[in-house]
Amino acid sequence: MAAPSESAPAVLYVDDELINLRVFEANFRSRFRIFTCLSGEEALELLAQKGQEIAVVISDQRMPGMTGVEFLERARAMLPDTRRMLLTAYSDMQAVMDAVNRGQVVRYFVKPWVKEELAAALDDAIGIFSLQNRVREIESRMLRSERLAVLGQVSAGVAHELMNPVSYLTQNIGTLRREVEVIRAWAMPRIDPSRDAEVMQSLGELPSILDDVETGAQHIRQVALAIRSQARGEDQEAQADLRDVAEFAVKLARAEVRTRARIQLRGDSLKVAVGPVKLCQVLLNLMVNSAQAMEGLARPGLIEVRWWRADERAHVEIADNGSGIAPEIMDRIFEPLFTTKPVGTGTGLGLPIVKDIVERAGGTLSVTSTVGVGTTFRLTLPLAAA
Repeated sequence: MAAPSESAPAVLYVDDELINLRVFEANFRSRFRIFTCLSGEEALELLAQKGQEIAVVISDQRMPGMTGVEFLERARAMLPDTRRMLLTAYSDMQAVMDAVNRGQVVRYFVKPWVKEELAAALDDAIGIFSLQNRVREIESRMLRSERLAVLGQVSAGVAHELMNPVSYLTQNIGTLRREVEVIRAWAMPRIDPSRDAEVMQSLGELPSILDDVETGAQHIRQVALAIRSQARGEDQEAQADLRDVAEFAVKLARAEVRTRARIQLRGDSLKVAVGPVKLCQVLLNLMVNSAQAMEGLARPGLIEVRWWRADERAHVEIADNGSGIAPEIMDRIFEPLFTTKPVGTGTGLGLPIVKDIVERAGGTLSVTSTVGVGTTFRLTLPLAAA
């Protein structure tokens, strides 16, 4: 029989007699991954360090300092999913009752134990433990799918609500351009450059400002259409150039970023199999998220967006020197509607949308962070077909 792998669920055996531990290992080490301890105190320390690896805890009852029942009761409080068993003598029926009631043991064995019987019980216990973990994983996935379904419905509604004001905005930009040109045509000949330099400069910049407004409005419209299409399952395959999209995303993020940080772009032209609107959503969300992490920062803020090609994939990093993410919330940052921002500031939708877009495109998204140092989001994306 092959030795158990290092990732296999383990069995912890606790006994104050060293010879008993060695006998147990000799009988079962080829079949199970085994940890052994000489006392309940030592075993509790091991559970604190490696508890997630241990499927079954089996303990002798009569041990100095801490009895088996006392140890199993504490083990239950630490790791309620771990299967617990007790070894006892014929005369210790009260201990068995206590183990059932306090430690909630699933089996007890009278010494001397029978190898085949104990092996079968350990097999069953490990199987049940693994099945429980699998059920919990499926429940977690189902909950995440349900949240994403709700997120899709909310996103489609938001996209619909965006379309009317964006349409109104784009329709009136043309009218505004004509009115601005009338004002410019009348005012420019009447301005004294030596006296009204600021007015002349403002009039000269108005067409460029209107260009930016129109570009932003068109992008919002494209984002709304993309969200609606994605919610309906209508999104089509497309491609985009990382350099072009990153430069455009910087322009859109300018208002949010400029007072908090500067953005550096590093990378050459590189085409990926993601549409420009979706790619812009991803980069813009991550840039703005980084900028918001600069709030109250004593040092100059910096956001670096870099990308390169490796292993037939596009690799992208958005790194900042902001406040970082606390370890206790790291596992929750991609949960829909989870946010640490004040009411009215964050919705808890940005990062889940980013993750969904990246994964739908066949990519991956991960994050590393150190509190007080900064955060780095890492993406891999499929390359566009040549």
